[in-house]
Amino acid sequence: MKNFTLIILALFCSSILVAGISPKEKQALVDLYNSTNGNEWTSSWDLSQTPENWMGVTIISDKVFAISLKDNNLTGTLPASIGNLTGLKILNLHKNNLEGTIPASLGSIKGLKTINLSLNKLEGNIPNEILAMGSLEYLDLFFNNLSGELQSDLSGLKNLKRLSLANNDFRGQLPAAIVSLEKLTDLQISSNNFSGKLPKGLSSLAQLKKLNLFDNNFTGEFPTQLNALNLDELTYNNNNFTETATLLAAGE
Repeated sequence: MKNFTLIILALFCSSILVAGISPKEKQALVDLYNSTNGNEWTSSWDLSQTPENWMGVTIISDKVFAISLKDNNLTGTLPASIGNLTGLKILNLHKNNLEGTIPASLGSIKGLKTINLSLNKLEGNIPNEILAMGSLEYLDLFFNNLSGELQSDLSGLKNLKRLSLANNDFRGQLPAAIVSLEKLTDLQISSNNFSGKLPKGLSSLAQLKKLNLFDNNFTGEFPTQLNALNLDELTYNNNNFTETATLLAAGE
């Protein structure tokens, strides 16, 4: 009886080791493959193999931890089921040909830290669910066809370090709540249609190192207090700041 119990225990432990990701997570990966024309990817997946062997997929503790398929000729749209990858920490689909909108379901992934969908053809606005993600550290959406105004409350992005929205068609004012993002080191919103005055208190972002504002429609006085931040990079040309303010900002 003792030997029988040991055999059952060994079989149970073995089944745990080979369990792999859940059927729901595997289906989310298959949906991603199908909706982005996986058979035409530069480096494709062999769906007859287990997801552990699929290029660009990192699995830790039976959960999909990261998806990195940059510059891999993904076309089509992102499926809503991508939100079922509840253990996802990194999503990097940089430099592909993705179209359609950003799935709001990404905002339901509680521990997601990196979203990089830059250099694609995505449209629409950024879902409010994503702009409220407390876990998010890097949001890279530059060089897309995104548009609309940013929601007024960005305070939920309390751990955000980089917000890169350059070369899209965002418009309206930059939300005042951006000054509450205390961990922000990199803000890139150049080549959009933002307008109005810059939020008061922008210079209070003590961690800020890169600030790119050029080629927008900002008005009013440029906050010369930013000079005290010792920024590594600052660009603000091709706006409608008052001449006196810009001369002061340039140290003239």
